[in-house]
Amino acid sequence: METNKIQTLVFSFMDRVGISRTQATDGVWSAVIPEPERAFFNGYEHLHFTFEREMAERRRDLELICPGSFLLRKIVDRLVEIPKVSRLFSSATPELPVSSGQPGELRVISGCKAHYRQQVLFHFRVSVLCAQRKELLFSALADPAKHEISLKEGLTGIDMELFSEQADPALPIQESGEDLVRLYLQACRTLEASLENGIRELQTESDEAFRQELEKVQAYLEDQKRELQKKRENVCFHLYFFQKEEEIDKMVKDLETEQTRKIEELKEKHSLKIQVSLINAVVLCIPTLGIPTGQAARRKRESNVIPLPVSTPDRYEVRPAV
Repeated sequence: METNKIQTLVFSFMDRVGISRTQATDGVWSAVIPEPERAFFNGYEHLHFTFEREMAERRRDLELICPGSFLLRKIVDRLVEIPKVSRLFSSATPELPVSSGQPGELRVISGCKAHYRQQVLFHFRVSVLCAQRKELLFSALADPAKHEISLKEGLTGIDMELFSEQADPALPIQESGEDLVRLYLQACRTLEASLENGIRELQTESDEAFRQELEKVQAYLEDQKRELQKKRENVCFHLYFFQKEEEIDKMVKDLETEQTRKIEELKEKHSLKIQVSLINAVVLCIPTLGIPTGQAARRKRESNVIPLPVSTPDRYEVRPAV
């Protein structure tokens, strides 16, 4: 599932910068890099790539694009510069780092230095394709410091009086290109989980509508076949018996073909398709006191030193002083 989301993200980037692509074989893609974009792809005119690690291991000539890959990080960083993904800086005073919510928690603000920490606001369009087309809009706010993603229906407006496109040069930015991909995937999973119950209800409604229409179509075609069968039974009294029998047999076969075609049409009409597309993403840089999240996590890992027991020898060797 994550591979499909990464593929959608990469293809969206290629479409926006005018890179054409074709699927060479199953799991392998080829892209023609236009002249203005070749510097971004290290001078390559043609790029052969895959999203599948197993495929990349079998073919060393392929560029692997997956979570953590160098090219994907470059694409995400580039997307920040494209209008579909923008970056805004809060003009508010630096806030305290987010607490874990544990009662009695003591927070120590190390160094009292401020920096920009990132939140990402994703806007999604969900297209429900069945007998009737339906579109829903969702907003997902991902906050790495809180380790949570809040989802709500509708688009979230941003008060531009509280944000600016220019950063305060005195505040460093907590860069997290790889985190953007991770947050995007988490936002997609959160959105999909919230849609599960609604999708099941729509699927049940679609299945019921298909069943009702199918019964009507089959009843009509069965009536037509019975009428032809009666004609076939009476054709023995006709002067051109064999000719009429062949005509009736052909009409019966045509009805069976029509029945198969109608069933396929109904299946297509009532098949439920869900398309989730990213409208845009806004990186919100919030002034925050303390150590950036990534550095704090790294320091915590480094501080988790496991003490090694020092065993006392059973015998002591005494040597004379020299």
